[in-house]
Amino acid sequence: MTSKITIILSYYNQAKEVLIRHIDNWKQFTNINEFTFFIIDDCSKIPVNKLLEDCDLSNLDLHLYRVEEDLYCNIAGVRNLGAQECNTPYMVILDMDTVINNEMSNKLLLLAEKNIDRNNVYKFNRLVPTPDGLSFQTKHKKHNKPHPAVCLIRKKDYWDIGGCEEDLVGNYGQTDPSFWYKSKGIVTIITCKTINLLYYSDGESNIKRNTKYNLNIFDMKKKNNDWSSDYIRFKWSKII
Repeated sequence: MTSKITIILSYYNQAKEVLIRHIDNWKQFTNINEFTFFIIDDCSKIPVNKLLEDCDLSNLDLHLYRVEEDLYCNIAGVRNLGAQECNTPYMVILDMDTVINNEMSNKLLLLAEKNIDRNNVYKFNRLVPTPDGLSFQTKHKKHNKPHPAVCLIRKKDYWDIGGCEEDLVGNYGQTDPSFWYKSKGIVTIITCKTINLLYYSDGESNIKRNTKYNLNIFDMKKKNNDWSSDYIRFKWSKII
């Protein structure tokens, strides 16, 4: 069976158990053969393949990539690399703090099948589990709120938009706003309120979040319609 969706997970220095949480959920997909999985290690201190040496990955169509230059906030570059290597019609841009469980995976497949000939992009709300996993933290500021980046998108539409803006690499912020700004008139963005990601705060990267520099870049690019097409400006390798 040919995969329909590639899940592209960006990894950067999070704890091993955070990474294993994703993999354990992927293994439970009832339609696992319809998914391909990418983990792109953005030059972490401990390479992702070392973290996973004792992990059984045999039932996953899993591919590991490593960025070989530690560029600060290389979010755009990692996503562009994943989109370049993707060989399925659809892809999911996924962050470490959001998990796709089996229920969501089945709903993603239905969306992909119904919309393969449409330029619809789907975004999703987050549910925040309690520490025991038995209920949800309904008062958490991110509970039942859309994730700014995670989406189901056709590979074709990603590149029609122009990919992510790598002029922002080196400073924090505006990768998501600039991508969605460029998407206007190219795709239709739909937030699926009945399809939910699971959000875990321990998946967030510990980085400085000063947006001032990139806000200025974003403003200038909007003003001049000056978007870069210089993609993947770093050395990288495919591990498996």
